[in-house]
Amino acid sequence: MSAGNVLIVCGKSEVAGSMESTLIKEGYYPVSCAHSANEARRQFINTQPDLIIISTPLPDEPGIDLVLDAHEKTGAGIIVIARPDQIPYMQHALESTGAMILPKPINRLTLTQSARFALSVRNSLFQLKNERDSLKKRMEERKLIEKAKWLLVEKGKMSEPEAFRFIQKQAMDLRLPQLQVAEDIIKKYE
Repeated sequence: MSAGNVLIVCGKSEVAGSMESTLIKEGYYPVSCAHSANEARRQFINTQPDLIIISTPLPDEPGIDLVLDAHEKTGAGIIVIARPDQIPYMQHALESTGAMILPKPINRLTLTQSARFALSVRNSLFQLKNERDSLKKRMEERKLIEKAKWLLVEKGKMSEPEAFRFIQKQAMDLRLPQLQVAEDIIKKYE
């Protein structure tokens, strides 16, 4: 199993290395590390990771801004590892991102289970977004076809069924999608 691109952001190299080897042993690949927020930003812009694990605080910032940037600029699942006293603040600040926030220290089992869960949620959201976009596109196409049909009714003096049949027949005769026929009708009458 390859989970895709995983980015670990942690200021401590030994902790990042331990998480990296754990994830690689579990089949995650490729796994890369960044040791500061700025380095992480450069990496996630260039590589578009599927999962980002951020151990806070980072040497150059507390980490909240990095999570917000990662949420805005990537479609990655995000796991934040924070000190227990920082968790309520992090939860409040990052509520809109859907980031999973875990307390330090984190063990191997929790890391791997959380990674699986975050990727699963990410993949489900990605699939839902694709379905939504597809439905949106189909609705927009349907609106244009309806607009063309009503232009034919108003300006072409056809009945509604005749106008719809005309669009269908033109599409078949010209071997074009109904949408293209509808766009041509709209151009002609507007």
